[in-house]
Amino acid sequence: MDFNGLFQALSSIPEGVQRATNQGLRKSAVIVMKRAKSKFGTYQPASHGYPAWPKLKPETVRRKHLVRTGRSKGKLSRAATRYLRNFGAWGAGGNADSPLVDTGHLKNAITVDEAEISSGTVYVGVAKGAGGGGSGSVAGAAAHEFGYSPKGIPARPYLRPALEESREEIKNTVAQAILDELGRIGR
Repeated sequence: MDFNGLFQALSSIPEGVQRATNQGLRKSAVIVMKRAKSKFGTYQPASHGYPAWPKLKPETVRRKHLVRTGRSKGKLSRAATRYLRNFGAWGAGGNADSPLVDTGHLKNAITVDEAEISSGTVYVGVAKGAGGGGSGSVAGAAAHEFGYSPKGIPARPYLRPALEESREEIKNTVAQAILDELGRIGR
């Protein structure tokens, strides 16, 4: 490589590192998003200083088993009959209670927003405007993440533990993207 080639290779390093960092952040955000979504439907233990998820109230479990549409609206579903046959009472089924899974709107609303990736910021969470005010909305997501005492909703954190549990993987993902990019310089 001649001097001009070396100069061009060296001058491309900052741009390449930024591109690789952004690529690593994108991949890392998807890791956190998937980890957060995987928490739904299973009672979570305490993690990284965040509390274990409390059991659902029996009335909440019963309500989750009501038919939502049609002529049977408000009646118990077939799944409710199976649940009661298996467990004998509402709220006695452990993970069969499917914590934070009702309509699926909240889980489906968790997304990645790269709007500020150029500054090294990628957001993982519920997009503003999602869900129309229900559980899949920003307010509904926050109520479950942090708890909301006026409605008796206890904290069941899913985003913050997902981030904490992913920290080492995030570091490795970004570092590997940068190493791969540096390996391409001068080729």
